[in-house]
Amino acid sequence: MTEKSFAQRLLEASQAHKSLLCVGLDPDPARMPVPDVFEFNRRIVDATCDLVCSYKPNLAFYEALGLAGLEALKQTVDYIRQAAPGVIIIGDGKRGDIGHTAGAYARAMFEVWGFDATTVNAFGGGDTVEPFLAYPGRGVFVWCRSSNPGARDFQDLPTDLEGVLRPFYMQLAIKALHWHDKGDLGLVVGATYPDELKKVRAFCPDMPILIPGVGAQPGHLALSVRYGTDKHGRMAIIAASRQVLYASKGEDFPQAARKAAAALRDEINQVLEEEGQGWR
Repeated sequence: MTEKSFAQRLLEASQAHKSLLCVGLDPDPARMPVPDVFEFNRRIVDATCDLVCSYKPNLAFYEALGLAGLEALKQTVDYIRQAAPGVIIIGDGKRGDIGHTAGAYARAMFEVWGFDATTVNAFGGGDTVEPFLAYPGRGVFVWCRSSNPGARDFQDLPTDLEGVLRPFYMQLAIKALHWHDKGDLGLVVGATYPDELKKVRAFCPDMPILIPGVGAQPGHLALSVRYGTDKHGRMAIIAASRQVLYASKGEDFPQAARKAAAALRDEINQVLEEEGQGWR
């Protein structure tokens, strides 16, 4: 049987729940209404799993809690597989290194944790990304344009590639087109930079794009949908974390999370309808 590409798997996950929404599972003990990380995640997943195409645990939040945090991450991944088997799980680690070290990172993300996709830092060049692409059907999102204010410090620097001068983030996006053609490689572009997102999509019309920065960060949701999706209104994963996770500080946090997630999904879908790309 031919392995499905990640792009195919993403389309199926999006279609199943008519959603481009990704909820980031970034547990912060200082803000969680319950002390147990897995219990918190479990209740968030139960409340939102029919509204999303993806979950995105950011590994930093689990690593910061030591071994207990890593165990909570394992429990969370296992639970999502049980409760929402078709939903994509993105391990957000932004790993990046050379040679055998990159290979070890890839094994950790895909063989040990079993993530459907991961984020990578391609600063070291194409050979640092290659080990991650050795896993057919797994998504590899190259960190292209970050959502933070300091992104301009380096990512806007003019860079010459084959005689053409463009900002570094654009050269990275264009270079990524040549690294893989099997539907498993995507880009990360923050919702806080919609003009840059539009330019990246123009050069990379078919690639999956992970779009963080909606919600607690001031990303523009409507423009993220218009500029970040492909010509069919798909191939985008629009991620929100704190806006959903911490919609309430009380015992009603699952209900509040569901309300926030549903509002985001509905707003995304409204834009798709306006663009003539609604779900069928």
